[in-house]
Parts: sequence; C-alpha cells; structure tokens
Amino acid sequence: MLAGRRVYWRLGSASDAGVTPSRLARAWVEDIVRRRRLFAWRGIERVDTGTKPRFAGDPDADFSVSHSGAAVLVAVAEGARVGADIERAPFTAFDSRALRRRMCTPEELRGASNLPPDERQLFLASLWTAKEAVVKASGEGLARDFRSLGTAVPSAPNGCSAMGHLAVIDGGDAVVTGLALVGGAVIRTDIHTERVLRSHAHLTV
Repeated sequence: MLAGRRVYWRLGSASDAGVTPSRLARAWVEDIVRRRRLFAWRGIERVDTGTKPRFAGDPDADFSVSHSGAAVLVAVAEGARVGADIERAPFTAFDSRALRRRMCTPEELRGASNLPPDERQLFLASLWTAKEAVVKASGEGLARDFRSLGTAVPSAPNGCSAMGHLAVIDGGDAVVTGLALVGGAVIRTDIHTERVLRSHAHLTV
C-alpha cells in the first residue's frame, strides 16, 4: 500500500530474463494486471505523442515503467496516478555540475556541494529518481523545472547496483518510497510525503 492505494511493483534485471529492458517492462506490467486480476487486459496505448502511455479500455488504474541499463522497475496502481524511475550504478552522470544545477533546488545544491564525491553521487541518484517518479506520476514529465521541486530523501545505500523510487499522487501530495537493489536484494529505503508544487517558477541558481 502507498498513499492508501494498492501499488504493485517489480524491480529486477533484464539480463536475467534474456530480453530487452523495454520488452521485459511491458511483460511485467501485463503479468501484474493478469495475475492480480485487476481488470480485463486490452493492452497499452498512447493517445498523443509525448503523453504518458495508458491502459487501453480506460480502467481506473495507472502504470509507469523505467529502465537504466539492464535495471528495470515497473509499477501499477489502482485508482491513483503512479510514477517509477530507476538509475543503475555507477552514478557518474551526477558528477556533471551542469546537471546538478538543473536538477537541484538551491538548498539541495548547497547540501550536495558539501558531500565527498562518492556520497554526492549516492545522494543525487536518490534525489533524481525521486523527482522523476513524482513528475511521471503527475504527468508533467521533464517539462517540470526540477529546481522548483524540493524533496527530502536519504542517499542511495552504499553498494547498491540500482536506485529507484515510486511515487503516488494523492490530492496535492506525492507519497514517495525508495527502492534500492543491493547484492541482488531489494531494500525499501523510505516512505515520505512531499507537496507537489503546482507553480513552474523559474529559479536562478
């Protein structure tokens, strides 16, 4: 349960299944719907280019998929909007100062700057996936300025091979939980609630 809603998710590796991450993600979504008997499966459709795909037949359910390298995370929610995002280690992309300036609030940027490089990567991987999950759930996607979306998440744990987050929109809040893949085991890192800011104020960093 997340935000009082039933959320079904899977986290794993496409390399273990011998298929592409995209194909595995779609297969997992279908399997969740069929196995849980959530509704009659009619497939997945995209109404408009650039919009989030949805279940055909318009059931009261939502899904989200994400993959990074071979790491795959999917989520299906009943009666709520859901977002999922995953990043595979190593998290060297977050060494980019330009990326940090685009993804962090001023407070987050100051906090990240005070961390040693390895710890900074873990913190930013967790922060990025949490924000990505929220904007996927809200439907805003990368049109949302991450510098205006503050969140408080713990760093990805040491030794994790992939860090991800799930988000469920409940009214004006996003309820977020972290999922880390460590040594083949999935660790649930946190559950917290963040206000989803509706403004798109441009912040200068």
